Amino acid sequence: MRKWPFILVATMVLLASTSYALAPDAKAIGKKAMSFALEDQFGTSWTWDQHWKGKPTVLILADRTGSEYTKNWTDQLAVRFKDKVQFVAFADVSLAPGFIKNYIKERFREAFSNSILMDWDGDVFEYYHVQAGLPNVIYVDETETVRLHTWGTGKAEHVQQLTNAIDRLLTR
Repeated sequence: MRKWPFILVATMVLLASTSYALAPDAKAIGKKAMSFALEDQFGTSWTWDQHWKGKPTVLILADRTGSEYTKNWTDQLAVRFKDKVQFVAFADVSLAPGFIKNYIKERFREAFSNSILMDWDGDVFEYYHVQAGLPNVIYVDETETVRLHTWGTGKAEHVQQLTNAIDRLLTR
């Protein structure tokens, strides 16, 4: 009797039962939150230590391509967790040439009324091992440890699984 089909099926069942919200190669899980100081599109300076340190926080990180799908995540997460977690949005603008920096800020001011932290050097995106081309959603708990990291287009079932995982972490 061959054992490999059983092992393959068992492995698939195990993977399927694992939270979809925890992407298999999410290298940020377990890291401490990065201390940073960044400006938003309005010129306001934001730091981790002053605004989010010690608070459950959801980071939404996207590059230009990924920004198309951020609303799929933020609309549902903000409604569900608005009173329980802090939210912070980041834009990877590290590939933009310096001479169009003001133009980019103006475009962000026109498009978004909420603050979007602009990562001109790409340091935050690199630290959290952000997957390019898709929004990345990272949950940092009150101990400043990354507990969840996922990315994708924000399909309803994926967002629901992340929501369930955050709920479990908040109630432990």
